Amino acid sequence: MITKAVPARAHTRTFAIGIDYITEHTHQRAVATAGHSFGGSVAYASAPEKAEWVHLRGVTSVETAAIEMEAVAALSKRCRDPVYHLIIAYAKHERPTRERVVSDAERLLKAIGMEDHQYVLAAHKDTDDFHAHVIANRIGLDGKANDLWHERIIRERVCAEIAAERGWEIVVGHHNRDIVQRVEHLYAPPPDPERRLSDGSYRRLHERGELPWQESARPYVLDAIDRAKDWSDLHQRLGAYGIVVKLVRRGERVQGLAFAEGFDRIAPGCAASRIDTRCALRALEARFGAFAPSREPVTAIARSAPWSDRVRPTILSAVDAAKSWEDLSQHLDRDGIAVKLIQRGARVQGLAFAQGRDPEAPGCGASRIHPRCKQAALEQRFGPCPYEAQRPHEYSRAAERDARAHGRNHVRDRAEHEARNDPRWAVRDAERIVDHARMRSEYASYRNRFFTDHERVIGERRDAAWEHERAQRQRDAKKRREARLLLRAVARLGTCGAIARQLAYWSIDAVMGRRRAQEYDAARVRWATTKIALASERRLAREEKPLDYRSFVNTRARTGDLGAQRVLEMLTAPTRSRNERAPTGEVHRAILDEVRLRLNVIRAEEEGRYQRASVERSHLQRLDRPPALDKALATERRPVQERAADATRYTDAERLQLDRLANEKRSWNPLIRRAAAREEARLHGEQRSHYEKALVAATHEFEQHDVPRIEKQIAAAERLYRQYVAASLGLEREINQARAARDRIPEIEQQVDILERAGVADVECCNVIAKARPDEIVAAIEHQYRALPEIIRRDAEYSIRREQRARYWSRDTMSIDR
Repeated sequence: MITKAVPARAHTRTFAIGIDYITEHTHQRAVATAGHSFGGSVAYASAPEKAEWVHLRGVTSVETAAIEMEAVAALSKRCRDPVYHLIIAYAKHERPTRERVVSDAERLLKAIGMEDHQYVLAAHKDTDDFHAHVIANRIGLDGKANDLWHERIIRERVCAEIAAERGWEIVVGHHNRDIVQRVEHLYAPPPDPERRLSDGSYRRLHERGELPWQESARPYVLDAIDRAKDWSDLHQRLGAYGIVVKLVRRGERVQGLAFAEGFDRIAPGCAASRIDTRCALRALEARFGAFAPSREPVTAIARSAPWSDRVRPTILSAVDAAKSWEDLSQHLDRDGIAVKLIQRGARVQGLAFAQGRDPEAPGCGASRIHPRCKQAALEQRFGPCPYEAQRPHEYSRAAERDARAHGRNHVRDRAEHEARNDPRWAVRDAERIVDHARMRSEYASYRNRFFTDHERVIGERRDAAWEHERAQRQRDAKKRREARLLLRAVARLGTCGAIARQLAYWSIDAVMGRRRAQEYDAARVRWATTKIALASERRLAREEKPLDYRSFVNTRARTGDLGAQRVLEMLTAPTRSRNERAPTGEVHRAILDEVRLRLNVIRAEEEGRYQRASVERSHLQRLDRPPALDKALATERRPVQERAADATRYTDAERLQLDRLANEKRSWNPLIRRAAAREEARLHGEQRSHYEKALVAATHEFEQHDVPRIEKQIAAAERLYRQYVAASLGLEREINQARAARDRIPEIEQQVDILERAGVADVECCNVIAKARPDEIVAAIEHQYRALPEIIRRDAEYSIRREQRARYWSRDTMSIDR
């Protein structure tokens, strides 16, 4: 289903043009001018050889429609084009009824804003596709004209909504893609959940194909809710499936309902809103009244308070009651609380309280308890602290794990060792800090100057272009003024009489007006072209990036800056990334040629793995998601109702009796009419009673025999679908892994070439190179590559790129010679 608005043109609101096109000229010219006037539009739309039927609103008849519309259009003096010509076209397989066509037209007009305006609708049969023409009056009865604001966007969205409601194919446009994405299931296996899945549900779904709990329980819960009559009936029906209803509380506040497989707190379940909106507490209370639980509701598990909040009263009472450090220790030991010193390196930072002497025991700093528990406050009361801090070389294994967890490495350990043993270490460290600070300050100034100069150049270029354009426009305006004065002088000398002179002046003004409009259009196009050129220059200027910090320091070091040279030495020192691990265990050395051979083997293996997974995934039989249990049961119940209705229809004798009673109800005698009405009501009641009994019996038989069979079929279909989803996702994951490994090999080969150019003959690997896995080869090459100095690595890369360019140039030269 699509629509089209035929544009109208001004100065053609006459009946003669439309009638002339319809009666004298061809169909194409009639279509082109049908929107010029009400007369031509109505005549074209309602032509007998084209129109199948005609529908009117706000007008008396087709013959007087144009006159009535013109009369209403005369209420507006500003609107030049009161005719709105709309075409509604349907596809060949879309055969709407007359009521639907009229409803679509009125829905479109209402969305545009012409709900109460006059219109003539005619359905045409002169083409292969069924379509309808709507001739509407833009002027309402209040004399205000519709401005057709965003009319095309509104038509496109309304057509998409109508097609989605009726199950037709949606014509995708620029403004209805959100409707298309809501209607169509773009990613069928598996469907996108309404809410974000938890990490466990997502892993179970994508690794094992196991559906979330709410997806499995939704058919049973919805079936029970649709059939239930009150809360006790709902509890009974859900209990048959092993599902209970809980009332979710947070403190004293009730937040809603939840469904689960038991009243245990760890029982699997979900919130009612994840099942459906009609399962919410408010919706169910509107049907069944206030919530009536089957047993006491399970309250939510309260979150445990922090350790510091739980032990604060105990510690404060002990601190207030103690008179010395020994007395404080005795009071705290009764509750299993120990006092420790917080140490960072060789410096003591303060006191801490913990649940025992174990390093892994929970605890907190003294400042988290209260300010009067700090070390300084207690030393003012009890004297110096008697606890001794651990020596830096007496770290336990737990302390070492804590240090590694906080990112301690050999660089920091070496710095602390030098700080303790070498008195000149602080001076050298201060020099490095000063050098880094100066380099970063100069680099920030360089970046600011770089961007400021670029912006200044772009601004000057834009200002110069606008000054040139403004001067050109001023010259054009000056030429127009001079030409106008010259033409007026010629007209004043060459005409006789005031009327002829005034007509000449009007002609000159009209010519000058057209010239001004043409020059203005040319200036607008010229300035638009200039802006495009300026935007291109601005984009090119922004693509030019300043030097990074390392390149800036390298440039300053080449000029002889000693501080920059010291900073460059620290930057080019071989480092290891945080996630990189050096080869451990037994080390095997392999030459680079063996590494290349192993990479070729891995490439072939990954390519074969990719091809195998792709072929298996292409041959995997696609399965559609099975329908929900409630939808399948509703579909099967519909024939049962139809069979019950067919079995209890009126017999021929009853139909004859109903016809006789209908005639008697039209009698002049009121007694006969009353008796006929009672008899007819009795017959209708008997037929309704028979239908209800037959429906109850058929439904009972359906529930006893067909429902278990349908449930088994749906469960088997869901099990097959989950297996298909798991297989499809597994093959897709294998394809992605093989593609990633295959695409990583060229990068590793390039690093091998750089190592060979840098003079490295072999690499260290934790396994035999012939049996090494791709990740082991990558780790070995990456470790050796990172160990190269920055300058040597850059020189090797530059020499390889230079040889590649020379090879390409020689190849091009050979092809030209041939």
